[in-house]
Amino acid sequence: MVPALQAEAASVPLALDQIERLAATGRRERIAARTLVPLDAPMVAIVAAGALRVFRNAAFVRDVTLFYARPGDVLAAGALFEERSAESGAQAVIESELVMLTREAFEAFAADDAGLYLEVAHNLGLRADRIQQKVEALSRAPVEARVAAALLELADLFGTPVPAGTRLELPLSQEDLADLAGTTRESASGAVAAFARRGIVRGSRLKGLVVLDRPALEQVRTPG
Repeated sequence: MVPALQAEAASVPLALDQIERLAATGRRERIAARTLVPLDAPMVAIVAAGALRVFRNAAFVRDVTLFYARPGDVLAAGALFEERSAESGAQAVIESELVMLTREAFEAFAADDAGLYLEVAHNLGLRADRIQQKVEALSRAPVEARVAAALLELADLFGTPVPAGTRLELPLSQEDLADLAGTTRESASGAVAAFARRGIVRGSRLKGLVVLDRPALEQVRTPG
């Protein structure tokens, strides 16, 4: 059984009913946790279930985590617009499922859904803007600000409301957080420990960590 994760449906490009109809024209692929999935083939990948870390290969350094994908996200969408995708691959965080289909199959589906291409393009544009902002932040923002931004991103995507705040549900490690924040594991762990001492978060392990004071975390992310 693929675990279900809470997500804000309004901020993802495809609804569950659209994913099911697309699956009828493509193929489903079940991805075991921690399995790597190449995204360089001329195929479009739709996340049907689970969560995946999407990354870009980088010369001389480890892979750069671009974002975390959830159900409804479109991956390797460069195939739709005859462009090279910024995404080199993905890694399933938990057991996940992808729907793989060709550009032609997606276009045939979109012919009966006039707004689909515009909706996908809009969401991809927002994603590109976020990635660009992240790249710029990595070059100048302090470590605590980058870790705060990463925690807020994960809370928005995969957090579960609890009486004390928002609990992170993904089984991520401190190294995963460090990759998303563009820092070392030691620095990410130190930032989380500092947030815990200030009462902003509760917990030291990422899975189960609770964001107690979101405004304070937002202030760390964007000081001044």
